[in-house]
Amino acid sequence: MHAWYTLNKEELYKILETSEDGLQQSEASKRLAEYGRNELSVTNRSFWKKLIEPFQSIFVVVLVVAAIITFFTKEALGTYIIIAVLIVNALIFYVQEYMTGRVLRALRRTAESQVTVIRGGRQEEVSVLNIVPGDVLLLSEGQQVPADVRVLHDDNVQVDESALTGESLPLEKSSGVVAKDTPLYGRHNMMFRGTYVVAGTATVLVVETGMQTEFGAIAHLAASRDVKSPLQQKIDQTVGLLIRATAVVSIVVFLLALVRDIDLATAFVFATAVAVSMVPEGLPIALTVTIVFGMRRMAKKKALVRSFRAIEDTGLITTIATDKTGTLTKNKLSVTDVWQLNEAVPVLPALAHAAGDAESAVDPLDKAFLEFVDKSNHKNAGTLAVTYPFKQELSMSGAAWSDDGKTTISIKGAPEHILHLAKLSKEDHHAAESKLHQYASKGYRVIAVATIDVSDAPEELDDAIKKSVRFVGFVACADELRPEAKGAIKAAQNAGITVRLITGDHYETAFNIAQTLGIAKDRSQVISGQDLPQDDALLAQIVRDKTVFARVLPNDKYRILKSLQASEIVAMTGDGVNDVPAISNAHIGIAMGSGSDIAKDASDMVLLDNNFATVIRSIEEGRVVYNNVRRMLGYLLSATLGSVCLLIASLLIGIPLPLTAVMILWMNLVTDTSVVIPLGLENPEGDEMKHRPRKPNEKLLNATYLVRILLVALSMCVLTIGTYMYFLDYGQLYASTIAFMVLIALHWANAVSARSISASVFQLNRKPNVALVIGIGFAFIMQMLVMFGPLGALFNIQAVALMDLIIPVVASITILILVTEIHKAFVRLSQQRRSTKTQSVY
Repeated sequence: MHAWYTLNKEELYKILETSEDGLQQSEASKRLAEYGRNELSVTNRSFWKKLIEPFQSIFVVVLVVAAIITFFTKEALGTYIIIAVLIVNALIFYVQEYMTGRVLRALRRTAESQVTVIRGGRQEEVSVLNIVPGDVLLLSEGQQVPADVRVLHDDNVQVDESALTGESLPLEKSSGVVAKDTPLYGRHNMMFRGTYVVAGTATVLVVETGMQTEFGAIAHLAASRDVKSPLQQKIDQTVGLLIRATAVVSIVVFLLALVRDIDLATAFVFATAVAVSMVPEGLPIALTVTIVFGMRRMAKKKALVRSFRAIEDTGLITTIATDKTGTLTKNKLSVTDVWQLNEAVPVLPALAHAAGDAESAVDPLDKAFLEFVDKSNHKNAGTLAVTYPFKQELSMSGAAWSDDGKTTISIKGAPEHILHLAKLSKEDHHAAESKLHQYASKGYRVIAVATIDVSDAPEELDDAIKKSVRFVGFVACADELRPEAKGAIKAAQNAGITVRLITGDHYETAFNIAQTLGIAKDRSQVISGQDLPQDDALLAQIVRDKTVFARVLPNDKYRILKSLQASEIVAMTGDGVNDVPAISNAHIGIAMGSGSDIAKDASDMVLLDNNFATVIRSIEEGRVVYNNVRRMLGYLLSATLGSVCLLIASLLIGIPLPLTAVMILWMNLVTDTSVVIPLGLENPEGDEMKHRPRKPNEKLLNATYLVRILLVALSMCVLTIGTYMYFLDYGQLYASTIAFMVLIALHWANAVSARSISASVFQLNRKPNVALVIGIGFAFIMQMLVMFGPLGALFNIQAVALMDLIIPVVASITILILVTEIHKAFVRLSQQRRSTKTQSVY
């Protein structure tokens, strides 16, 4: 590896066979094939590890032992069924792993950053994955450095290298040569992959990509592993309890079977079958599929979720702190009006100079100013000498222009800051304040313009404003509100979520916009950054009642966020470098797709369309995913408990067992597997945003779900055992055949009913779950092959009178649906009472 920081430009160009015009496209393609894509390679699991992964379970070991026992006891069917259970579960695992990986890869492609590259002397946008050594890049504030690069030209560029070196303060970069023994943190002419440009711009030369970068050399140390989300932790806790219960129940069933004089081998197989039916082996797969497909649906809605944890946490959000520009508005500024203090000093020339050079303008405000100036047919006089980028602490920017030996600095920025610097007379100050209030009350964004006469333009704006500042006038700008913003805010409020506007705009402007959107009703809900108390405890009390924060600085935004987090689950939106502290410390950090790379990397979610309404759609999707997980778990536990109750009750009553071990395994293999994943893909019911956010510590299965599970399980047990006992006079095999079909049909009815905890099954059928219909259809066909086809002999199925089969099945399904409908009616009544109580409180 070359010591790139010790070489001058000519040496760099020679070694890398490039120039200031960059590589030709053909050469770039050739090098991409030679060096590979610019990515850190991930250590993949070996084929054999992937192959055995679905078999790494204690239950698989038990099943294998059971299969061996059944084989040597000449119960071949049990062996085949157990092997089929293992193979089908493994196949489901492999298929879902592939589908999950494909979806995640598609999401990562959506998230790929673009970088400006000079190739053949022309600028073009290229994926960071496709840059190669020898490429010339243009980097600007907020961007992540995509590779190890050497600085060619810089404009006051500063880089945050904390991710690589631990240095907390930004470092200035320049293009000079550095001595060979200079340590990594002292190489001021180099920028390294994974660091961020926090100020200025630079033209750089790519010298190393992928694993050859400094970051690549320590990639194995920097590799991160997703921590399980609260939802996954709750699933693990539930399954852990179920595993312990399974062990107890299996032992009980085994002992009761021995008491009933069932032979040892059959008793063991039967107890094993009960264990298999109780443990939802497919739940982890179903959970992953549900969340990943939720992520894909959110991506289609222009919300790119970066982790499993975020998609669940969105359903917990109680307050959204949002900025205005580009989120609530279209980020298309236009100059609406201008006002000048003195007719002898026109505002237009000062405005034109303050906006800088049209060719290099990137700020939307500068572009709006220049567009207005161009329409006014004004032509700039003089030569641009120095450009002063926006400084947050001064709340202003500007440019110095030279003309006929005179140099004038034109500045633009926050009205109160510039009015303070200008030191106007009382009359002029009153006139300016009146006009400012008039503009702000109409919701305009107001920018003040001023000029400074100097002999020589200083390098820093801080030095320029120490001179005599002459106030010129105001520019009123409008940024059209997004038409869907008001409805989205109303939807959030209906869902118990408070929306708070945090903006750098003037007090009156912020209040006007907030009032229009329904964020604030009166001025008591508005506070300016300068009025925020310095005491954190007092600030925490004040922010609870405020929904609009005007004229805030980045540090104010961070403090507001920390105070809100004391009592709220907070989502924070932002797009710039100055938003990163707040975004990274929020419960859910949300970055704009058009924002800086550092903001997007610090976030949990990226809004690809920069639209506030997308946040609300994401919250709804998060709630849908959570509800779907509950549906799956509720179905599995009720079906499991029903079967277990049936077996234990039969053993206690002293009647022949209604089901054989292979019948239980069949239900686990075909029926439950066919419907559980479709339940996890259930469509929104439409009322997700009509409920207040759930509490973070709320149990996965609350009392309502537990009551439903118990009711369904008891109904299954009573209906199946009642049917079985009724037909016992016709013979044990006759009764067992009918009971088997009844229980299978009850599983189907349970799946249909499980689509909602409160909505009637008849209402749900108006918007069918296609995947569930297919799943039940497949299970029905397989069951018919057992009842009337070639598989019947394997299960000792006896021919029965058709009406003896139809009547119990229809009656049992009807009774189960009736039981769940009565429970749903009580749930709806309870929800209405809570809703009425909540409305009375608010």
